[in-house]
Amino acid sequence: MVSPQSNQWFALIIGNSRQHWALFTGEHLSHTWHLTPEEFAFNPAQDYPNLPCWGASVGSVPLHQVYPTAIALSLEDIPIPRMYSTLGIDRALALWGALQVYGAPVCVVDAGTALTLTLADNRGEFAGGVILPGVGLMARALADYTAALPYVTLPPDPPPRWGTTTTTAIESGLYYGTAAMLHAYLDAFFQAFPQGTVIVTGGDRPFISKLLGTFLEPHRWCEDDHLVFWGIRALRNPTVKIEMHPMERIDEFH
Repeated sequence: MVSPQSNQWFALIIGNSRQHWALFTGEHLSHTWHLTPEEFAFNPAQDYPNLPCWGASVGSVPLHQVYPTAIALSLEDIPIPRMYSTLGIDRALALWGALQVYGAPVCVVDAGTALTLTLADNRGEFAGGVILPGVGLMARALADYTAALPYVTLPPDPPPRWGTTTTTAIESGLYYGTAAMLHAYLDAFFQAFPQGTVIVTGGDRPFISKLLGTFLEPHRWCEDDHLVFWGIRALRNPTVKIEMHPMERIDEFH
């Protein structure tokens, strides 16, 4: 067991399929965990007992079932104007985190169970968004809701555009179909906000980033696995400013 420091605290997001934990020491992000259901029983609270925790749940498991003393954040805690009442707290936290680090306008592409795009305009106000099936969910739906189609994992490299087998045809749909949707939506974002920035986050970030790299110039977008945690940190301490660009640390925490 690790002896906790007095200024350590947790940020916790309970998602649809994973639990996302972050350990902060003061304002510094020290470590992150992205737990699968098989790992839930061995969460980091066992090694860092009795730490303060701020978080939210967007899945079926309530926050306080996982961390009874956690401070539950709600949409009302996030000072982004014009958000609608049923906006997911994870999307709102990621957008708030993106605004703190990258400024406005910004589009957060969150590649999780669902593939979502969430926008803030030039004034930092909520400007709408999109909810699509995640790439893994599309692949699973084809396997689960058809009689003959197999489950196909995400292709690591660009597949043939015109598949010559069932598997390569599905791979093409997952790859180029997702790229086409993103291309259409992000073209519209940049038409509305020419100075905007696209930030990619979420579990399927590597796959989505590979797609964006095929049609977006490098200065128009970047990756950040920690947007939700930046958002929670900013709510916990509204005076904090990120001095070091988080992209310099994206691969440090696993």
